[in-house]
Amino acid sequence: MSQRYVIRPTVPEDSQALLDLLSDTPQEGSIQLNFERQPNYFYATYIGTSDPDLWVMEDTQAKIIVGAFSIGKRNVFINGVPRAVRYASDLRIHRSQQGGRALYRMFKHYKEQTKDEWMQTVILEENKASMDTVSSGRTVLPTYYPAGRYRTNMIDLRRTEKRKIKHYVRRATADDVVIMQAFFDKEARKKQFYPCYDFSLIGTDNDYYRDIRLSDFFLAFESNGDRQNLIGMTGLWDQKNFKQTRIAGYANGMQYIRPFYNFYTKIFGGLSLPPAGALTSYLYLHSTVIANNEPETFADLVAFARRELKNTRYDALVFGFDINDPLHAVADKYKKVELFSRHFLTSYGEDPASELDSDRIMYLETSRL
Repeated sequence: MSQRYVIRPTVPEDSQALLDLLSDTPQEGSIQLNFERQPNYFYATYIGTSDPDLWVMEDTQAKIIVGAFSIGKRNVFINGVPRAVRYASDLRIHRSQQGGRALYRMFKHYKEQTKDEWMQTVILEENKASMDTVSSGRTVLPTYYPAGRYRTNMIDLRRTEKRKIKHYVRRATADDVVIMQAFFDKEARKKQFYPCYDFSLIGTDNDYYRDIRLSDFFLAFESNGDRQNLIGMTGLWDQKNFKQTRIAGYANGMQYIRPFYNFYTKIFGGLSLPPAGALTSYLYLHSTVIANNEPETFADLVAFARRELKNTRYDALVFGFDINDPLHAVADKYKKVELFSRHFLTSYGEDPASELDSDRIMYLETSRL
């Protein structure tokens, strides 16, 4: 008799079935979000991990995919040195299988694949089901060692930017690639888990850099006339061509509060709440590196970005940092919505934190989560 449930690596033909699974499993919270990946599920996987390793659980009788998980690798700075680290994400279980043995089956396979390796994973605090799972103590699960709290900011783009920019800021050109790479390699390694970057691959067919444009990077230089001394950098990334966020619905009476909240934001500023079913319209700031992690330099870059985006179709600019990162002071000057996530290091062995320099601030890159 053939086995009903089979766990196997994905194939390109799985894309539509995985899109259906994603649609079936929205994220919990007061605002219920559906993270969509039209037109191809794998495009977003390839920007989350440069070395993908995605698995599905298939119900061979019903001929549907009922579960999925990703444990691919990406190069990040660990203690200042590039290292390939697995990133666990995209755990999905079909509603028909939740509460059954699907989780056990997938994590058993997960353990066979990862063996002694430790991994990163990030879970939204409002995703109660996932947070309850990681704290359940089930023997088949790895231990989820807390490794920091992460704050994502969604700042309003509709209000006029009032900041007087102090540094010289401009868009990048092809002639800047060498100095951008040198600056990034110097500053990014100062933060723990910062994803490594190869600026020479922008504009190529490399999936990890899909839809990134060099001209969408903003560079800040010394304000004393030295326009060769790069002191800050960040980039815009519109991911709508392969990754979308839809408002699936509102919980806990939020749907009744929404009209009054939107009336308030129309008068006093801030992000309005779209109707259920609507797609959000935002851009990511990514690859942010600032000399000495100086908030004033980052403030100039954000102000420049907001001016460049004036009168565009975008409602918000999204970026995130470790809650201990002083760069959050810049976001606090704007009307915004905040999301909080927990960062974990998972292992079937000892806490990986013993390997890490605890004095370094974490950086996760919101656009690649």
